[in-house]
Amino acid sequence: MGFAYRASQTFRVLLAKPGSEDLVLAKQHLPPPLEQLFLQMSAADQVHGVSVLRSLLARGEGDPDLLAAALLHDVGKSQARLQLWERILIVLASWLFPSRVRRWGENEHTGWQRPFVIAVRHPFWGAEMIRQAGGSQELIALVLRHQENLPADSAREIDRLLIRLQEADGLN
Repeated sequence: MGFAYRASQTFRVLLAKPGSEDLVLAKQHLPPPLEQLFLQMSAADQVHGVSVLRSLLARGEGDPDLLAAALLHDVGKSQARLQLWERILIVLASWLFPSRVRRWGENEHTGWQRPFVIAVRHPFWGAEMIRQAGGSQELIALVLRHQENLPADSAREIDRLLIRLQEADGLN
């Protein structure tokens, strides 16, 4: 994806607020403990999750864990909220210095590298939150691995679900 697309996508999502129909849709695909996790997310991350869910539903996807992962794949970001300028910094740096972003994300959760730490570690945080809330092992794996690079021809079912999640996430 090009930088201009990613930048417009970021601003579009950041300015949006979930509507009542978005919250109803999320509730349909999450049991109460997981719904509470969704409601802890920022408005921008809720809107993004619902957009990813809608993309999967439009493709005819019906796996409950995949649909829940669409909504919750960024729930770990609720552990350390990102400011607008930090989100913009992540988009710019990921476009200009993708290998450095991963290295910066392995540092401490403070200082100028904070947004990169959140970007890199939020899958781990989210997976743990879902585990504590009683989510399935498949849902935990999808959230934990949603940023992994996978071969498109993977034969494992969990990997095929993960690829579909990543495709929908990339569109939104």
